[in-house]
Amino acid sequence: MIGDILLVSELDYDRAKTVFKQIKTDDIILIGGTSGSKKSELAYCLQKIAFEHKKSSLVISLDDYYHTTPSIRHYNRKKQGIDSVGLSEIDWDYLQRIYSDFQSCKQIHFKRVHRFLDSIEHNVIDSDEINLIIFEGLYSNYLRKFDTKNYSVYLEGNPAQTLEFRKMRGKENESDGFREKVVQKEYNVVCQLKKYADLILPFGE
Repeated sequence: MIGDILLVSELDYDRAKTVFKQIKTDDIILIGGTSGSKKSELAYCLQKIAFEHKKSSLVISLDDYYHTTPSIRHYNRKKQGIDSVGLSEIDWDYLQRIYSDFQSCKQIHFKRVHRFLDSIEHNVIDSDEINLIIFEGLYSNYLRKFDTKNYSVYLEGNPAQTLEFRKMRGKENESDGFREKVVQKEYNVVCQLKKYADLILPFGE
């Protein structure tokens, strides 16, 4: 999502190097895991390392593919209840189309959400312009259900750890009790996707 803060560390680069060594024959990478576990940072570092190795890549953030924009998502969740939080919030049809179009060497239509404009930017790129496509976000590992021909990475972390890290990024309201329930529900769902991972990385500073 455009406007999100990244806190990139040396550990993120080291992890990206580890991942890059594993994807010699894979052109699609999934980076999933718990909230605040530095998925976006890992995707950024992986993209940078790929570029240094003369490979172009496209990062698709699942944050851009919720059915609702950030400005109303929290309100809708409170209105619909905690059971509304989970996989059903994501536009999987759109993501599968990106996945399929890349594999079929077609034009890829993708979007970016502008956090501070509360608007959506629509983009198009030719598949032959990129070597790798990286899907990153809470539930990215779920895409393994639709196709096993990818490399799937899972970043661990418990709700307390991830809430603290998200506060550092300015993404949490400490006084919002409902938000804590959301993080716990997301955690419960994401943990079920761990089984789809080829590589599991522990929570890091």
